[in-house]
Amino acid sequence: MKNALTASLFAAALAGTVPALAQTSAATPAATTVGARTLSGTVADSTSQRGLAFATVVLRPRANPQALLSTMTDERGAFRFAGVGAGEYLLEAHYLGYKNAQPVALTVAAAGATPSVTLVLAAAQQALGEVKVTGNKAFIEQYANKVVLNVAASPIAQGGTAAEVLARAPGVVEQGGRYLVRGKTALVLLDGKLTNLGGSDLAELLASLPSNTLDKVEVLANPSARYDANGGAVINILTKKNSAFGTNGSVSAGVGAGRFARYNGGSTLSYRRDKLNVFGGLDYQRTRQYRRFDSNRVLSQETRIDEASYSVTERNSQTARFNLDYDLTKRSAVGLQVRGIGTARQTDGHTNSAVGALAGPVSATNGLQTNGTAQGLNPTISLYYRTRLDSAGSELKLNADYLSFHKRFDEQYRNAGFDLPKQEATANALRTYSPATNTVASFTADYTRTFGKATALEAGLKSLRTITDTDIHWENLAEGGTWRNDAQRTNHFVYREYINAGYASVRQPLGKKVGLQLGLRAEYTHSEGESLTLGQVNKRDYFNLFPNVALDYRMSEKQQWNFSYQRKIDRFRFDIVNPFLTYISPYLYYQGNPGIRPSFSHNFSVSHSYDNALATSVSYGRHTNALATVFRRDPASNVLIQSETNLSQATTLDGTVSLTKQLGGAITMANFVGATYVRFYSPTMPWLNQASVGVMASSNTTVNLPKGLRAELNLFYRSPLTYGAYSFGAQYNGSVAVSKPVLKEKGTLTLTVLDPLNLQQNRYDTRAADVQAYSLDKAETRFVRLNFSYRFGNQKIKVIKTRRTGIESEKNRLESATN
Repeated sequence: MKNALTASLFAAALAGTVPALAQTSAATPAATTVGARTLSGTVADSTSQRGLAFATVVLRPRANPQALLSTMTDERGAFRFAGVGAGEYLLEAHYLGYKNAQPVALTVAAAGATPSVTLVLAAAQQALGEVKVTGNKAFIEQYANKVVLNVAASPIAQGGTAAEVLARAPGVVEQGGRYLVRGKTALVLLDGKLTNLGGSDLAELLASLPSNTLDKVEVLANPSARYDANGGAVINILTKKNSAFGTNGSVSAGVGAGRFARYNGGSTLSYRRDKLNVFGGLDYQRTRQYRRFDSNRVLSQETRIDEASYSVTERNSQTARFNLDYDLTKRSAVGLQVRGIGTARQTDGHTNSAVGALAGPVSATNGLQTNGTAQGLNPTISLYYRTRLDSAGSELKLNADYLSFHKRFDEQYRNAGFDLPKQEATANALRTYSPATNTVASFTADYTRTFGKATALEAGLKSLRTITDTDIHWENLAEGGTWRNDAQRTNHFVYREYINAGYASVRQPLGKKVGLQLGLRAEYTHSEGESLTLGQVNKRDYFNLFPNVALDYRMSEKQQWNFSYQRKIDRFRFDIVNPFLTYISPYLYYQGNPGIRPSFSHNFSVSHSYDNALATSVSYGRHTNALATVFRRDPASNVLIQSETNLSQATTLDGTVSLTKQLGGAITMANFVGATYVRFYSPTMPWLNQASVGVMASSNTTVNLPKGLRAELNLFYRSPLTYGAYSFGAQYNGSVAVSKPVLKEKGTLTLTVLDPLNLQQNRYDTRAADVQAYSLDKAETRFVRLNFSYRFGNQKIKVIKTRRTGIESEKNRLESATN
């Protein structure tokens, strides 16, 4: 018992000593004895104490420094060396944008315990010994299998929204309410939690989430088995959390203008001491934005329909956040996260339509006036428990999450038509009120364990329940000014989906340079689509296995290759299965497909990274039951109906090259070029088989100027692209911002100009049987914003001294752990 206690105290002292040594400026590092032949640990950021993913860790024998061992940290910042012989070593870590810390001297004994070593790195702009909270990281960090957007470090992002941030992400494309990464549908997470929203609901959430509340965005093109099998990629939006000790806070305010004025404001307050970490924030944002939509349709080469729409939407959103983390012991922690987003939206618009023969005069016109309001409330509650089971890094995490999205739309449509040959005028009015609720509840258990010297296991269980309840009421204005129910459009639809999943993943080194990871995820899905209006219920059950394989080859300390295979599922949006027609305009409707099935794909990728600066990748996907948007014409009314269907198969091919480069220490450039090819195969709808290669390019440059000035320039281009029913025109835009520290560097003033030449617009053609449509969708994108933020409280983090032992080090790791 006494020996066990001595060993525990020795391991704790070591865990506290190493972080301090990693930041010391002494010329000769102090030696530390590690009684283990397997060495594991974590590389963490000195400010946030979060693990640094994909950092390079090098272990050098003092007797022969050239015979080095190197590895890369995983997504949590953890690393592991197996089969380390007895002797004296130097341990060091490297990470782009961080200062190289002083190597730590280690003496590996022939036998003994296996403590976890923590290396703490300071950002290049930070001073050692006493670290100031600064945000001068590069906006884009590119790795072989991951892109990180440091939102808090971007002047352009200040005062914006999450949707604007994702629009700048390399390789990310928004299309029809869903996001694509390298041609694959992406699963959008918020703080690691599944939103299960799509279409207009996801767009509304991202447009209502202020970018000032975001810390960073992670884009994973090839996620591991612990992520849901839905979607070939993952976009994880991470909000800000407290990292400094004591009482701290911030206030911010901003104004802006495009065609209309806009403004935002917010505040945060946090307290961190000993075992407790509490954080809260309130944010408000008001925007007003115009949108123009023009469409020219040709039906059966006989009829032409021209539509021109203009609308103005005002959105008021409030965001409230509360986080609490508490250390139960030096190894265990619990936490609570509560977030609420409330949105009020008002839209006023009009649409003018003209119908005529293709080569003849206009025969009919129509004017549509639209007025509508929408209210939304999105509360989220998350609980977690996390415990480290042993000193080798075994860990258990339990999470319970609940998300709800309540919304209600109230809209009125007034049509005024005129038949020119008959010289007859018609008028009618519609209105709709449609309350809807989406609820998502989930429970997850994740377990990690290390076996022997090298094998690492990850396993977990997840249960997910999603219910969407949409009750759409339509009414016509009858004679006498009374409103009567429109039975053809009114419908009440409930969709329920239950997913139970389990996964296991094993990571095993194959020698010193090769690592193999094998994973398998099993999912059982039960779904029910119930039309209360029609009295119909469609049930479906299916069980699927999703294997994945990843092979890493570390060619040298700077070069790494990765080969991966994944089987994925692409689930449809919940509104797709509602069979009723939804009114969009007099000549455009949307209709769901209750028989839609999920799509499955086999995905292969090869990627290479050099010095965490140059990254290249090539990926290929083969899809069955591919989900595709299709259009059809109603011959009686000439109305165009949009829907979704399954095609037999589809192919995606993608290649990317990115380069992050520092020029002269003051300029950082992140350049990205990618090419995408998507092709559907349909024997019955040959017009969907057309495809072309699309090229995307983006460049983000930050310049650190004298007196604390910081400038940022972002440029984007996408070439014309054709796939399925769509052919998209070229897109291009740019943004620029400059920030200046004020008030003794406690405040920051940022001026941003988005799309100064007003170039961003979406031109596309739509093909269907007997239908050709040419459309222009132009949302307002040119804005000027002035944002001010001020921080108060303790803005400095003292470096942990050796005398504080390892208990405080473990406490920091637990407090900074994300659930």
